[in-house]
Amino acid sequence: MSVIETLQDAVTYAALRAKLAWLTHKVHVHAETVTRLAADVDDTAEQMQDASETMKALSVDAATTAEFADAALTMTGAKDAAGAYTSAADSASAAADDAKTTAESDHGGIADAVDTSPVEMAEAAFYTQQ
Repeated sequence: MSVIETLQDAVTYAALRAKLAWLTHKVHVHAETVTRLAADVDDTAEQMQDASETMKALSVDAATTAEFADAALTMTGAKDAAGAYTSAADSASAAADDAKTTAESDHGGIADAVDTSPVEMAEAAFYTQQ
């Protein structure tokens, strides 16, 4: 876990950027994991189906052949579910990127101005517009 435990702990723009960068990275890592697992499930489903067809060609009993075919069908269902999850993970990754970009574009100029200012920042109340 990051040094900043929650977004409420990110009380400065720099801390918020660090937290958003960390969260964006985590979302991308999870999306990649889901994509990889979906491909593994798909490969396994194909291998199970191939095994079923090979056994059928070798006149293996129908019950055993059917068990492998059923397992392949189950794996195919899991692959389809993983595909939907992959799509959702991709959407989450895009949303995380958008949040990070928005925070940087909306507030980055302010942070740059503060960082390059020759004077110290006043208390926040000084900048309140009424």
